[in-house]
Amino acid sequence: MSLHRPTCIAASNQPPAGIQFDGLVSAEELETLAGQPVAIKLRSGRLIAKVALDSLQFDRKHNGLKFLKYRSETGRTSTVKVEDIYMFWVGRQRFHLRYFPPTQQLFVINAAAADEQAESRLAAQGKQIRERADDQEQAEATAEHLAFLQGAATTLKDVGQFHVVETESTLLFTDYPPAATAGLRIFVDKLNEQLNQMFGLPQGDSIWRGKAILAVFSTPARFAAFEEQVMNNPNHGGRAGVRGGDKRFMQTAIARKLDNNVARGLSWGYSLGFAGRLHSGANLVPWMNMGIANAVQFAIVPDRRRQSSQRSSVTRQLKNSGSMLGLMTATRLDQERWPMAGQLVQFLVQSDPVAFSQMFRDVKLGVSMEEALQQNFGLTEEALAARFGQSLGVPGLQP
Repeated sequence: MSLHRPTCIAASNQPPAGIQFDGLVSAEELETLAGQPVAIKLRSGRLIAKVALDSLQFDRKHNGLKFLKYRSETGRTSTVKVEDIYMFWVGRQRFHLRYFPPTQQLFVINAAAADEQAESRLAAQGKQIRERADDQEQAEATAEHLAFLQGAATTLKDVGQFHVVETESTLLFTDYPPAATAGLRIFVDKLNEQLNQMFGLPQGDSIWRGKAILAVFSTPARFAAFEEQVMNNPNHGGRAGVRGGDKRFMQTAIARKLDNNVARGLSWGYSLGFAGRLHSGANLVPWMNMGIANAVQFAIVPDRRRQSSQRSSVTRQLKNSGSMLGLMTATRLDQERWPMAGQLVQFLVQSDPVAFSQMFRDVKLGVSMEEALQQNFGLTEEALAARFGQSLGVPGLQP
């Protein structure tokens, strides 16, 4: 490629005084990127490659990055809005964008430098950043999972007729006939798409090693046979659920019929597994963990009556107590407060979905909840409780 070197590049990349971001790239560093080969991955999943970086265009008032301009091999220039960019590479350097909600601007972050700082924080917890597999590794892992499930079908041939269906995001293992699983196949891909959107990931991306496995059994006896004969787990107690781990993610379910109740249950477990795996192996704060699962079930299986009933119940609970019952600082969360956590997550997502996904990422990369909340929403726990209460008609709500 014949590279074009522009005569200038607007490169400020400086947030307001007192604001610091991991891996923030200096103006001088940005100047050196002009004219170099660039690859851009958009949030839509599209990859733009074999082009050169022409310029980075910053907002003069707030210094946030507004546009990335690139030049093709033929010399044609094109411009991308930075809110459409998930990540970009200049040579071997990887960059992502940091959102600053007060000005709704984005700043360029050197991903390797930011990861180094995150690794230092996570090391104190005995955790580390979870690396994403490349396309070849993903294909190999999916083939491995397929072989495992095909072997399981052979093992269980005297129990029932099991088969494997591969969707865009998931491997479905079930004894339900193919004609009965059309809705389930659509559901699992819609669920993965919903979670990618909630967490700011490109559509079509997978956070799993290979593809997630969803095993749905029509009877308890067939589930038991799978656990005992395939998983070598005679002490299953008849309880289906989620198996996470570095090797594979598998969710099992017993479904006498494939209806919305089953879909809600599957979305709950899948969401917990997704949130647990994303970004790092660090533990998520309980209210956010259960709140995400609660919120996603309604996003993926809408039910206005149930949603309205839950909102009314949470509102009564808050009015009676005058507080959130220590929700945000709880190290364990009783089931009674799961709906409250769900309403809080919905409130934050509706307030600013990008800020929420970024706050989640910060926490999974070792930033304290207090700091992440301040950095992304500009709120203390007290201020958040007050605003959350106002949204439900409960003024003066305390944490």
